[in-house]
Amino acid sequence: MKKLMSLLMALALFCAALPALAEEETPAHVLVVFFSHAGENYGVGVIEEGNTARMGRIIAEQMEADIFELVPVVPYPEDYDACLEAATEEQRTVARPEYEEEIENWEQYDTVFIGYPIWWGQIPNIVHTFMEAYDFAGKTVIPFNTHEGSGQAHSQKDIEALMPEEATVLQGLAVRGGRAQNDPEGTGADVAKWLKDIGLAE
Repeated sequence: MKKLMSLLMALALFCAALPALAEEETPAHVLVVFFSHAGENYGVGVIEEGNTARMGRIIAEQMEADIFELVPVVPYPEDYDACLEAATEEQRTVARPEYEEEIENWEQYDTVFIGYPIWWGQIPNIVHTFMEAYDFAGKTVIPFNTHEGSGQAHSQKDIEALMPEEATVLQGLAVRGGRAQNDPEGTGADVAKWLKDIGLAE
């Protein structure tokens, strides 16, 4: 009888430990994907790291998420006017610029943040390249962007229209580029409130 009781207690302890073991071995299910432009940016001058990159890293830190940056195969010009010309031409021709590398284990992510600057009222075309390359069915998608006065523009509706019916698109967050670049504490507070408002944080 004592042996049976000991065996049952050992089994109970083992079963109780299983959730903790599973939690330790479970990979991240949240991914932050973003495109960002360094060099000369409107309102902040010449910067080493793009505004959207800074915002994306804050989101990833608060969500304990993986990060994937869309790095163009052909870099955009660092000069603001030259970049404007290149982006305008992409919009005119509906170009799909290529980016380096691919996302490994796409299937493991159930929540995907998509970040971008607003370029002359539009989502940069390289982000369209990404959104058209992967199957978002069953995933929760959350846009975020930086801007210098245009807010989200119509990018929220654009992404909602592009996603399959089986995807869920939550309300995005727009932060001014200058705030994302120069005020990480304030941007972090904006992100924390937003994540709480959309039900992804307590």
